[in-house]
Amino acid sequence: MTVQASSPTIPAEPEERAGPVRRWVARRPLTAFTAIVFGAGWPVLSVPALTAHGLLPGGALPVEPFVLATVLLVMLPAALGVTAAVDGRAGVRALLARTLRWRFGAGWWAAAVLGLPAATLAVGLLTGRTLVLEDAGAALGGAAVSIGSALLLVNLWEETVWAGFLQTRLAQRSGPWRAALLTAVAFAAIHVPLQFGEGATAASALTDVGVLVVVGVLVRVLIGVLLTATAGSVLAVAVLHAVFNASTAEDDLVDRLLSGSPPLPLALAGAVLLTVVLALALRRRR
Repeated sequence: MTVQASSPTIPAEPEERAGPVRRWVARRPLTAFTAIVFGAGWPVLSVPALTAHGLLPGGALPVEPFVLATVLLVMLPAALGVTAAVDGRAGVRALLARTLRWRFGAGWWAAAVLGLPAATLAVGLLTGRTLVLEDAGAALGGAAVSIGSALLLVNLWEETVWAGFLQTRLAQRSGPWRAALLTAVAFAAIHVPLQFGEGATAASALTDVGVLVVVGVLVRVLIGVLLTATAGSVLAVAVLHAVFNASTAEDDLVDRLLSGSPPLPLALAGAVLLTVVLALALRRRR
């Protein structure tokens, strides 16, 4: 499994014309990206936890606005800014073009949209769960709305950062497996402040972060395969990300279609199964 670059590396602004900060960012793009994202993102994401514990005034606040602000005002500008320092304006245009890249095979579209729910349902049925079809229409309709809204508001821009920028650059430097692992670690790490809400302990936060790393590695390997299959389409993996959330959340798509406990373990097994199937299909195509 390999992750293809979106385009050949574009020469950055000549060294003598760039300022010292830009020259440093161009030489150490991943270090600069990490410093910006965590240096600015953690304080923003810490606000709900600080208010929940009474360390800031105003009472408990919802986390969603702070997540959205971190994605749109910190992470996305960091990815675009570092790309501009390394590859210039043409590099930024190439990255944004990948965000809207929709021209790839219908089979890969089916994999991005339907593959994970289908694999998760299959794993559930094989492990003794039963289908619940009484409200299947409502479940599908509700899932379509939640997936579409999450895709447009968060996942498309989040994956421009994680898949389009970070995982792609790590894969070019260190290979796809290490890229999946390191991206999963960064993904889990940015969520650390969110684990310290009301009632959280250090042990519970550490456990939750560990779960995020495991989930992230499995999903990032799958995303790496899909990136390769779709010539680096961020849109494809953003759809997959939104569908994964709908397949794992309680009272969402898969949870409403299957009997039994929450579907996260089934979805992780489904992700592994889907990764194997897509990797074999990609190998056969080559």
